[in-house]
Amino acid sequence: MSSELARHALKTIEAIFEALRIKNIVLETEDIVVSLTSFVSLGDKNPLDTVILASKLLRVGMDLLYNGQSSLWIKNLPPVCRSMIGLLTFDGNTASQASSILIDVLKHHIGPLSMLMGTDQTFHDSPERVKADAIKSTCAVFEDALSSTDGVPNEHVLSVISVLFLDLGESSFVLMRNIVLKLADLMVKISGGKIHNEHLQKCIGSAVYAMGIERFLSLVPISLISLDKDSYDYSNIWLVPILKRYVSGASLAYYMEHIIPLAKSFKNASQKVSKSEFSQEMMACAHELWGLLPGFCRHATDTDQSFTRLSYVLINFLKKDHSMHQNVSKALQILVNENKAALSPKKSMEDCHGEYDFLLEFSKQPTYSKKAATKNIKSLASCSIQLLYVLSDLFISSLPEARLSLKRAIGCLASVTDSSVIKELLVSLLKRSEYVDSEGEAKILTSPGEVESGQSDLKRCSPRCLIMEMASCLVEGANENLIEIIYNLTIHSFQESDESVHHEAYNTLNKILEENPCFFSSARYIELIDLLHGLKPPTAIASLRSRYSCFRLLMVHAMKVSLEEEENSKVFLILNEIIVTLKDGKDETRKEAYDLLLNISSTLRDSLYVGSIEPYHKLVSMIMGYLSGSSPHIKSGAVSALSVLVYQDTNLLISVSGLVPSLLSLLQTKDMEITKAVLGFVKVMVSSLQARELQNILSDVITEILPWSSVSRNHFRSKVIVIFEILLRKCGSAAVKLVIPEKYKFFLKTVLENRHGKSSEAVTNDSENIPEDSSTKKPEWRKPVRSATPEKNSVKNKRKRDNKFETVKPGQKEPFKSASNDGLSLPKRSRHSNDKSPNDKRPEENRKGKNGGNKSFTGGGGKRNVKMTSTEKYKPASEVPTRPSKSQKLKRKFQRN
Repeated sequence: MSSELARHALKTIEAIFEALRIKNIVLETEDIVVSLTSFVSLGDKNPLDTVILASKLLRVGMDLLYNGQSSLWIKNLPPVCRSMIGLLTFDGNTASQASSILIDVLKHHIGPLSMLMGTDQTFHDSPERVKADAIKSTCAVFEDALSSTDGVPNEHVLSVISVLFLDLGESSFVLMRNIVLKLADLMVKISGGKIHNEHLQKCIGSAVYAMGIERFLSLVPISLISLDKDSYDYSNIWLVPILKRYVSGASLAYYMEHIIPLAKSFKNASQKVSKSEFSQEMMACAHELWGLLPGFCRHATDTDQSFTRLSYVLINFLKKDHSMHQNVSKALQILVNENKAALSPKKSMEDCHGEYDFLLEFSKQPTYSKKAATKNIKSLASCSIQLLYVLSDLFISSLPEARLSLKRAIGCLASVTDSSVIKELLVSLLKRSEYVDSEGEAKILTSPGEVESGQSDLKRCSPRCLIMEMASCLVEGANENLIEIIYNLTIHSFQESDESVHHEAYNTLNKILEENPCFFSSARYIELIDLLHGLKPPTAIASLRSRYSCFRLLMVHAMKVSLEEEENSKVFLILNEIIVTLKDGKDETRKEAYDLLLNISSTLRDSLYVGSIEPYHKLVSMIMGYLSGSSPHIKSGAVSALSVLVYQDTNLLISVSGLVPSLLSLLQTKDMEITKAVLGFVKVMVSSLQARELQNILSDVITEILPWSSVSRNHFRSKVIVIFEILLRKCGSAAVKLVIPEKYKFFLKTVLENRHGKSSEAVTNDSENIPEDSSTKKPEWRKPVRSATPEKNSVKNKRKRDNKFETVKPGQKEPFKSASNDGLSLPKRSRHSNDKSPNDKRPEENRKGKNGGNKSFTGGGGKRNVKMTSTEKYKPASEVPTRPSKSQKLKRKFQRN
């Protein structure tokens, strides 16, 4: 058959199948399926594009037979698979497409059949026997394909076999045992399994997961054979890494009764052999087998029955084998988190995701029933006391890098253990560290106000850090009485002079705020904010981040509730620190303030609220209140904060009335620091708004920023140029020229010339440019890049267009990198090589006087406690362009119809 004729015939079949979807005629459909099977089985004797099309039609035909409630699809399943499996060995896209089609066929048809079959494969009625024979014949197709392949099959063959294992489940133990043996032989042939073959290992892993480790190891056992007195041989140890990754749904009893004895036999053999190299190899095998523990805990089938016995094994590991500490910690986390996830999925499933990365490949994730999870947690809690004491002893004596996994295990167990037990554990640790006396809990547990004199900070610093780190583990699941103890201990720790103690105290406080928000009454809320406000902000970024995590929770809580006047004033203490930090001289410190403000705003914006004022807009209004303050430093910080919020959510420019007019009016001030921040805000604003939205305020924006185009100090001129380039690109030069005052026409001409690199004639032609259709193409954001280069370099870099920006999503890490502390540093796009253009010598600038341009001003540096010199404070008004306020006029113009 010619290729054109084949394509025409296949298109006709496709049309027939579409018609048969409405009225399915089974016998005609089967005839077409048989013909297509014959065509596909010829492989490359036909054009490959027609073969792939025929394979796709085979998939449709099999679905039609299945939906027609006919058993004919069962009969045709093996020949359909046999016809397509040959395509999996082809090169390039053909094998990939064939693999995808065949996987769909298996998933749709093998799954329903496998549910009817057990592992005994005993059938007495004829229909069930037919179905079983069809599955056996299908498995035989893949077995033959493996036998006929030289070497290791390619990824397409192995991926289809993996799907067959998963669809058959436990039935694969009988139906695919020969395939398992062939796969194992292939692993042995490639250097005893020492050569990594990802696809072959994944295929074997799917067999382990499908049939269960107990059945799999009965087919491919890991064994140690004694040849003579000091000589041993072992087999299939290559399986251990695969088992470690893919074991799930096993029993804890099997681990204790088979894996541990096997590991001990390897350990004993290592002590008997004479060659040290072989001895080390045998000992390594023993450790690998013991390391299967976390895998056996994944969705363990007998936790309620076997955990008591397992707990003694775990304690023995913790006390005698340092190398098993991480495995034991991980195993406990899996056992606890999986069962908690069944009872409160939203809370605990995130903790389990890391353990089930491999199951994402299989699109499967096992879960417990609520009844089973309740029984399992009860069993875990009954054995947790001794485990917790052993883990806490190890935690206190371990190095910092080893404490993380231990801390997580302690936290998991503590969350399912009675609070009275946890309290006893905490008190015993405090007594050992001499924080309470032998007779009781002392003042430290009931009153945060006193510190014993005569105790050296140096002596108590390290134990205090460990106690606070341990206390943070015990918060989850603690009752109110225990939370009170931990809270007072935390507040007491802030009186230490060591910043590392503060860091742990912030972490513990953050945990309390997260897990027990109802613990904080209004009085305690005020007390806590006063305490934190009175503490000096830490210099270490990690500590500052922990402090800000507490601020975030406190601010979000405050914004969501109706506060009394005193409580509301306390919120401003937090907001003050954020705004001042936005003007800090260190990039890392400013970034933490940016992140904090973004996290607060995104949390408030996403929260549901019923009331007169949304918490999100309440936050914006509070920040806008700083614009009327007396300190230029605070005003510029507030502008930077608003720039951050607009950078994240441009809808603020529309939804908050008065925002834009209030900020534009600040350009009439004489303060350079405020002007610098406002120009930064305007750049964010014009980059964010669409062209049709910019048209509403174009005249006001241009009118307010143009006077600063003649001021080169603090890069004001270059900032105005960047804003104009964005406006020209979005609104078109005709719209901009229409609203620009006559005395600034020459400045616009200069910007256009440098923007396009054209002559003045070209500029004239460009004056009628059509605005960009911003309604269909909104500018993308780009993360700002830190820069400390001189002005001429920064202006040179402004050639980049703002359509290179990338959107920064809420919660994304490092959303801002400021080049200065006036707010955001967006990409610069001017084509000027420097600021020494002819327009610099306009009369308005020359009116400054000969010495006016040489005065220094530190406001742009944004350091804390900025003070103006007397000369700067009383500058003549001619140095800075001013005009009467247009605030009310701008508000009216910005309202959208």
